[in-house]
Amino acid sequence: MTCMRAVSLSMIGLSAAVLVIAALTSLDAAGQHAHDEGNHGDSHETRHDDHGDHGETVSGAGAHEDTHDDHETHGQESGERVVELSPESIRAADIHVTALKLELLSEVISAPGEIQLDQYRSAEVAPLIDAVVVKRHARLGDEVKAGQPLITLTSIEVAAAQGELRITANEWQRVRKLGRRVVSAKHYVQARVAYEQGRLKLSAYGLDNKQINAVVTRRMKVALGQFQLNAPVSGTVVRDDFRVGQRIKAGHSLFLIADERRVWVEANLPPLQADRIEDGVPAQVNIGGHWHEGRVIQKHHLLDEQTRTVRVRIAVTPRDAHHHAGEFVQVAIAADAGHAEPTLAVPESALVQDEEGNWTVFVELEPGHFKQTRIRRGTTHGNKISISGIAEGTPVVTEGAFYLGAELAKSGFEIHSH
Repeated sequence: MTCMRAVSLSMIGLSAAVLVIAALTSLDAAGQHAHDEGNHGDSHETRHDDHGDHGETVSGAGAHEDTHDDHETHGQESGERVVELSPESIRAADIHVTALKLELLSEVISAPGEIQLDQYRSAEVAPLIDAVVVKRHARLGDEVKAGQPLITLTSIEVAAAQGELRITANEWQRVRKLGRRVVSAKHYVQARVAYEQGRLKLSAYGLDNKQINAVVTRRMKVALGQFQLNAPVSGTVVRDDFRVGQRIKAGHSLFLIADERRVWVEANLPPLQADRIEDGVPAQVNIGGHWHEGRVIQKHHLLDEQTRTVRVRIAVTPRDAHHHAGEFVQVAIAADAGHAEPTLAVPESALVQDEEGNWTVFVELEPGHFKQTRIRRGTTHGNKISISGIAEGTPVVTEGAFYLGAELAKSGFEIHSH
């Protein structure tokens, strides 16, 4: 009995030992598996990091190429918005650079205006006697010079006056040759007066001295009774209202000739505003979206009976603009500056917006190199805008900023041109 108990205890002890060994083996296997998983994860992360490093290397190469291209086409380095242009490109883009300076910007009065012909540089051409149109020498739109023939007319009255002048001219030449010793004083004076009256009569009919002298010397190039009307001023034929063969009444306007290089613009202002404007002050006129410099030359002394406003006349010489008399425009006239302080100012054409909507100008760093620089926009005075945030004397692009903005846009920046 004792022996059986010993055997049983031995078997139990052996079983327990086997169980302990099995447990230890399982724990060791689990630890080894965890270690392998950790190594596998580290290896995976290492490979992933290597792959990320490889991606960064590719991206860096692409960035290097982009930077190289931008520098080659636009002169951009380190992210600066700099545009490089050759002298030929600058001339083609008509880029103008002006050094900023302090200006006294007057208060500007804005008002609608109307283009009119400069009456001091315009002229009507009309016969001073009834006549018939024989030939036209100028047409609508022609540029003519003062003294240039415009039209040939014929008239019975002119024919009679030409015949009378020939007779009186012959008599005057005869009397003058004989002299005062042979001819009585009365006859001498009568012959001379008759001759001068004959010349004045033809002149009153519209003939110039050249045509009158041709009658006297019998060297007329046209038939008796025919005469020409010449251009009284140089300019453009802006109206021609007749037909060949038409009978024209005395005073009927045949041509209107005007020098369109300079025009008037008349603006209607309330009396209180007109009182603040002096003759000679600068003004700007917006024709077709472009501002042109002008100057106030006159103010009417009488109010317009319908609008109860004062007409202010501005003389302007538009540059390369298509304008027409009667066209409505916008004007900006400098009023009394009062106590205004000088400030930096640029034309509207100098301003562009960057991709964030900030106002900028292009500063010339050196010939052919232009950097986009942010500024603070102030108030508008006609075609000038006050700015700050930039030093006086800085060379700024005042014409052609739109082109430079477009060049930057090509390199990936979103530009909003003003």
